Amino acid sequence: MTFISRKIYFIKKDFQTRFILRFVMTATAWAVITVILFVIMAERRLEEIRYSTHITVRTTSDVLLPSALTAQFITILIFAAALAYAIHSLWMSLSAPLFSLKKDIARIAGGDLVSPVTLREEDEFQDLASELDKMRSDLHHRWARIKERHDRLTDVAGALHMSVIKGTPSVSHAAQLRESVERMKEEINAFKY
Repeated sequence: MTFISRKIYFIKKDFQTRFILRFVMTATAWAVITVILFVIMAERRLEEIRYSTHITVRTTSDVLLPSALTAQFITILIFAAALAYAIHSLWMSLSAPLFSLKKDIARIAGGDLVSPVTLREEDEFQDLASELDKMRSDLHHRWARIKERHDRLTDVAGALHMSVIKGTPSVSHAAQLRESVERMKEEINAFKY
């Protein structure tokens, strides 16, 4: 049984770690700010009630629920802003290399097997770009071999044609043609289409 090792092509571990760390720190800060804001607002509200003789309190939720909801609303707004910033910075760090890779893939699909696939050093997806460039290079070499086989086949067919015109066709010319055709078939059959 053969095990295939999986490569991480898309996002490197250090990038994932930084993103997760930012998220955990933001969520922790959100929770701490919510609790602190609630404690401050609840203390203020309890102080108002303690010194006010006009307010009748039936339950503690009548007193503390408005403070809890206000604290939660404020921290949700802060957290939403921090989350929007994190998503924006993630998008900015991923969009440029993805766009570059998309252009490179379209270029390869269009037949350009000469230009390399590269990204800037600080960009994500370096492994994916490297694998795409390896694919491009392999396709370039395969195509070069097919072209060589084509040229050889053309030469052999031309020699056979000339020998037929001269009236001296030989078995060796036919064998060379058959061999060239078989090699061309091998190169073409290497592709799965």
